[in-house]
Amino acid sequence: MKTALLFPGQGSQYIGMGAKWGEKYPYVKEFFTRADKALGFSLSKICSEGPDAELVKTEFTQPAILTTSVAMFEILKREKNISFDFVAGHSLGEYSALVASGALNFEEAVRIVNLRGRLMQKAVPVGKGKMAAVIRCDENILNDEIKKADPNGKELSAANYNSDDQIVVSGSAESIDRLLASLKELKIKAIPLNVSAPFHSPLMKVIVPEFTTALKKLSISKLNRPYIANIDAKVHSESDAIIENLAKQIPGSVRWKQTIATLADAGVTRAIEVGPGKVLTGLCGKMTKSFECVSMDSLEDLNGLGY
Repeated sequence: MKTALLFPGQGSQYIGMGAKWGEKYPYVKEFFTRADKALGFSLSKICSEGPDAELVKTEFTQPAILTTSVAMFEILKREKNISFDFVAGHSLGEYSALVASGALNFEEAVRIVNLRGRLMQKAVPVGKGKMAAVIRCDENILNDEIKKADPNGKELSAANYNSDDQIVVSGSAESIDRLLASLKELKIKAIPLNVSAPFHSPLMKVIVPEFTTALKKLSISKLNRPYIANIDAKVHSESDAIIENLAKQIPGSVRWKQTIATLADAGVTRAIEVGPGKVLTGLCGKMTKSFECVSMDSLEDLNGLGY
C-alpha cells in the first residue's frame, strides 16, 4: 500500500482550527508557540479567537493553515506512526508538504508564507483583481475564451486546475468580467470567488524577484519523501528544484487535477488530507477511483484512519 499526504491551501481556514487537537495533544500547542515566536506576533490568538476579518487576511491565513497542518502531521507521526510515500500540497499547502518531507524548517516556512501573503496582497490593490470558479467547461474552450478576454496574456490565466469539473481563473477585474460575460453567452457556469487578490495570475509576476530573493535565503534540506510540485505536477525526489518551483508557483497555475493523476500513476492506494477542512478530500472523490482520500479534520476522522 502506497500512501500520499495531501496538505490544503487557502480557503480551508476557520476560527478555532487546531484548538481541539491542542486540548487532546499538548504538543500541538508547541507549534503555535513556535509560530508566534518566529513571526513576532500572536498567530495563535488569531487562529483561536479571530476575528474572521483578521484570519482571512492572506498574511495571517497562510501561516495559520501551515501551522495547523504541520501540527496535525505531528499527530499522525506520534499517534499513528504513519508511514507515507509521497507528499503534495495545494498552493500554500506545498509549503506544508515540504516541511513534512523534511526539506523546509518549520520556523522558516512560517516566516516565508507570511511574507508570501504580504507580497501577494501588495501586488494588486484590493478591488483591482478577481477570481472565479468555472464549472464543467472544456479546457480548450476555456483557454480560447481566456485568450479572447486577454489577448496579450498579461492579465488573466487559469489559476487552479482543481478537478475535471472545476477550473479557477484569476486576473484583473476587467479581464475577469470580460471572460465571465463570454462564458455566460456560452451558457457556461462561473462563480465569482470572495478573495482579496488575483492569486496565481500573471499580475503576480511583479513580486517574483523579491520573493525569489527571500526563497534563496531558506535552508533547504534533503527530501526524505518525494513531493509533487504544483507547477509541473511531477514527482521530485531531489531538493535542487524547490526554490525554482516555489518561485514559479506564484504566478503559475496550480495543477491539482494533474497532481492527483500523477499520484495514481505512481501506485498510490490511499491519501490523507492533513490540515483543516475537507476541501481536498472532496476534490479527490470527484477525480479518481484509483485511491481513496480521507480527512483527519476531526478526532473521529483520526480514529477512523485504521493505523
